[in-house]
Amino acid sequence: MFIYMLEVKNLVKKYGDKLAINHVSFCVKEGTILGLLGRNGAGKSTIFRCILNIIESDEGSILYHQNKIDKNMMDKIGYLPEEGSLINSYTVLEQCKYYGALKSMSEKEVKTELMKWLKRFEISEYIDMKIKDLSKGNKQKIQFIIALLHNPDLIILDEPFSGLDPISVEFFKNVILELKKQGKIIVFSSHIMGHVESLCEDILILEKGNVLLYGNLNEIKKEYSNQSINIVGKISDSDFASICSLENVEEITNKGKDKYIVKVKDPNNINEIFKNFNTSNILEVSIIDISLNDIFLDKVGKKYEE
Repeated sequence: MFIYMLEVKNLVKKYGDKLAINHVSFCVKEGTILGLLGRNGAGKSTIFRCILNIIESDEGSILYHQNKIDKNMMDKIGYLPEEGSLINSYTVLEQCKYYGALKSMSEKEVKTELMKWLKRFEISEYIDMKIKDLSKGNKQKIQFIIALLHNPDLIILDEPFSGLDPISVEFFKNVILELKKQGKIIVFSSHIMGHVESLCEDILILEKGNVLLYGNLNEIKKEYSNQSINIVGKISDSDFASICSLENVEEITNKGKDKYIVKVKDPNNINEIFKNFNTSNILEVSIIDISLNDIFLDKVGKKYEE
């Protein structure tokens, strides 16, 4: 039986009378990236803080290597917070020495690892620059470096691409994929669905502390895509009515210029749609390629409407 490296089970957290996290569960194994999605206030940062023992959950458990996470495990965890946590009066080197000491690193180890990362980011000249003199994007790079400085096995990134230009975003993404190949466990949140889609195997969508959707992204997209068919061609009024009457058809939408979208209940019975009309008038039939953004809007939008 496979043992997941990070397991969150039935996590509950309340702030007074407000339920911030409602029985949230998920698992992340080695060499896997989980994308945590949700609108502001959905509970993403609260989950991160519970994993990091910054706050205590009211119910549930968080296990790493089947053990409860405690202060002795903090050296194995890297964290990039959404809010800036840098000290403006420090230089980059002083800042990294400070955080390195918290992760049991010697000053020599800190400087060696810092120089390696600064060179890779092509910002070696910033080592003695004060944090207050850095741009927002470069501050984010330093926070990213700090999260990785001690070579953690579990990496938590809360909005890691905030304030970055497109080139830096691609650089961050490449580093994250390299860490995945090294067998790291990575959990990150982002409001940019394209970033999540390009990096994550698994996703978890939250709304007001509740899990709306959780699972393998490819499987989820496949399930969504199979439920919608794109048809290009001429469909007579009688054939249109016939399709609408089929039990398997949930909805058919005329998109104009002989284009139709058919949403079905069971993707395994698509063929019955084409039995009752002249298929010689059909020019194209294809499964709709749905994006993560479409899925997010579908799940969160429906929940919001309720």
